[in-house]
Amino acid sequence: MDPETKTVNTLAEILKSVQGKITIDVQDKQVISVSLEGSRVVLDVNDASIFGTAESDESIGLFDGLKTAKKLGETLDSKGITLSILRKGKKALSLGRDAKPTLSTLVTRTDDIQVDSVRQVTKLGKDVKDGRKRTKKTR
Repeated sequence: MDPETKTVNTLAEILKSVQGKITIDVQDKQVISVSLEGSRVVLDVNDASIFGTAESDESIGLFDGLKTAKKLGETLDSKGITLSILRKGKKALSLGRDAKPTLSTLVTRTDDIQVDSVRQVTKLGKDVKDGRKRTKKTR
């Protein structure tokens, strides 16, 4: 077994056995919370500008992003885990085991990604992009 597969397997087992909630606050403002509920992980992004602080290659296009999401969804599904991504408490995406895509399968070419709300996915993408712009200006 290669090291990456071993790491993913170990992480999956940890996620399944831990329950609780982790909240990240910046300047007394909640930016992200992660709830671990057995085989379900809920990531609620309240302030996507935090992603602007990470070094990233902005040349990553839509198809590269879909390819990464597809691989993540397939990996989560194989481990029996569902990741729900929320934007300010509203469902945006579900990846992994419990994803039930409809028309999104035509775009993503996988049944492991469910677009819960096109509106929330679009807003989340805009929030991340705006956060990166603000971070660049302050550097």
